[in-house]
Amino acid sequence: MALLGKKSQAKAVQPDLPEFPWELDYLWGFFNELSYGLKSDGMGPVMASWQDVQAWSAAMQVDLEPWEKKVLVRLAWINAGIQSEKKPVGGQNQN
Repeated sequence: MALLGKKSQAKAVQPDLPEFPWELDYLWGFFNELSYGLKSDGMGPVMASWQDVQAWSAAMQVDLEPWEKKVLVRLAWINAGIQSEKKPVGGQNQN
């Protein structure tokens, strides 16, 4: 039975997020470019390995510092974690 005029879901409370670190925006762009070429094996979220980062930086002729390579791999891990989160079925809360 549907109740007309009544909202069935409360808004989720979002914590205050820190500002985007614009000084590192170039790394976000690099990560997005790197992600275009990553392959999926169909068994889970797409990951970037050290070899993927090395191959991308060589192909794009981008000389990265070791800490920048670590950031790109870490972003891939974070992205894979987000991609593997379970989504609600049908977009609705099951109460």
